[in-house]
Amino acid sequence: MSVRKMPAGVAARVYCFVKNIKHCLYLARIKPKLILTNILSRMSYLSYLLSGNVQKWLFLICFIIPIFFTSTAKAQGSYDSKYGISIGTDYDVPVGNFSYTFKPTMNYNLSFLMTSGSLTGSVNFGYHNYKAKQDTFYYQVIYTEDGRDHLDYGSVHYENFPVYSIYLGLVYNLELSEQLKIYAGANLGAYYTHFVFQAKDVQGGSNTDLHERDLYIAPRLGLTYSLANNIGIGMEGKYNFFAPTGDSRYSDRVGTLYNSYSVGVRLIYNF
Repeated sequence: MSVRKMPAGVAARVYCFVKNIKHCLYLARIKPKLILTNILSRMSYLSYLLSGNVQKWLFLICFIIPIFFTSTAKAQGSYDSKYGISIGTDYDVPVGNFSYTFKPTMNYNLSFLMTSGSLTGSVNFGYHNYKAKQDTFYYQVIYTEDGRDHLDYGSVHYENFPVYSIYLGLVYNLELSEQLKIYAGANLGAYYTHFVFQAKDVQGGSNTDLHERDLYIAPRLGLTYSLANNIGIGMEGKYNFFAPTGDSRYSDRVGTLYNSYSVGVRLIYNF
């Protein structure tokens, strides 16, 4: 049985990413006010890791982060480490051109949490399904016949637009009291989408059926309130950016940026 190794270049970039996150933790201990800026700037490096063929190593990174937090917790003492699980739901609202076609929907998510000091990292899974605002959209078509321009109308029918997501999260926590804390940070990962529509006009018709992998990033703000030693509730707001990846020679959607914002609640259980 052969074992497939990670390319040396990819391994080096993953190592650099983990090293950068460790630097963030060091700054958290000596200069807490600078930590959020460093987290966001260094997480942008992960977007490079997720580009092109390197996206397949997203699952590897999901394993590296828990290992890193475990080793950090051992160095600082078990009292400074906490693990947990979170389930939640968000109300997701499309923005801009995306909002012309699809209406708001509910987002359901599951998160595995790892806290060390003032930082919380997470591995997250989600699902939501956008539905078209109306069954059929119409557009104008100008065509030439017998040397004259004519005006006609075409129609487009959009199917549901499901989104399956997997992403990493990192936030900096600020305790306001023993029970209440606020946090800020970002998510970075991938959307897996299915985009289907049918178009028809006087010039003909077409059927589009695309399974796409999108790069996803979202700044986030939230708060959590402890109800008991190991149970808490939370509220969170995010502004989501996502864009299809791939080769622009084969799809004009590659690199197109879509936006939405979401607000939701969480139920958290700490081990």
